[in-house]
Amino acid sequence: MKLATEDFDRISKALADPQRRAILQKLAMTGKLNCSDVGAFFDVSQPTVSHHLKELATAHVVEKEKQGQFCFYHVNNEVLSAYVSELQRRLGLNAVLAAPHAR
Repeated sequence: MKLATEDFDRISKALADPQRRAILQKLAMTGKLNCSDVGAFFDVSQPTVSHHLKELATAHVVEKEKQGQFCFYHVNNEVLSAYVSELQRRLGLNAVLAAPHAR
């Protein structure tokens, strides 16, 4: 999967916030959580958690799945992998990572 520049920028902006990175990390570790479950891990208001999840979902880094009256969120591995690959490409790290380490 190749990311368009605007998608790369949107993800970068979403991940620039430390609270969003922490939420993404918690989702990656747990698999799937609803908004209330995410809020229980952080000392912020429920509207703030909802806002952060919305930003992550808008950037397509997390996916939202509605089940009854609840929305569950999980990491979109395909988009996140594409982002990491594009970041490595832009920073010229692909060649560095492939090279053996000098000792």
